[in-house]
Amino acid sequence: MSTYIIFTRKGMVALLAATIAIILICCEVFAASNTDVDAQTNSDRITFIENLEYELLSNEPSVKTVTIPESFSDVYKDYNDLQRIAGYDLSAYKGCEVTIYTYSILPPESYSGECVFNMIVYNDRVIGGDVSSPSLGGFMLPVKSE
Repeated sequence: MSTYIIFTRKGMVALLAATIAIILICCEVFAASNTDVDAQTNSDRITFIENLEYELLSNEPSVKTVTIPESFSDVYKDYNDLQRIAGYDLSAYKGCEVTIYTYSILPPESYSGECVFNMIVYNDRVIGGDVSSPSLGGFMLPVKSE
């Protein structure tokens, strides 16, 4: 006995949409795996920054520990949107204590003034970061992806 599957136009559209969704999810998982960078030592962190083609002004970072909030405010949602541009997502780390390493760097092209590279690390792995100017009216950019 043979079984046939007949697709209507709506069924084909739904199948196509599901296939596209699966491909996009797989791409996000692949992008996330590319951001799995070791940051256990200062040397590891410096190498990461230099591989992204930023020029360090100091090899010694300032270090602080923070807890990623359980609930994101609008400001934190916007900051996480910036993280997603670079392939990171802090929402998986809600409630976790992370370390932020801040290095002085030369500003990216077309920017001026004081500039820092903030690297967010959890369990010795880079989970996010930004390039920004701490000056009033400054800028904040996603880190380049490798």
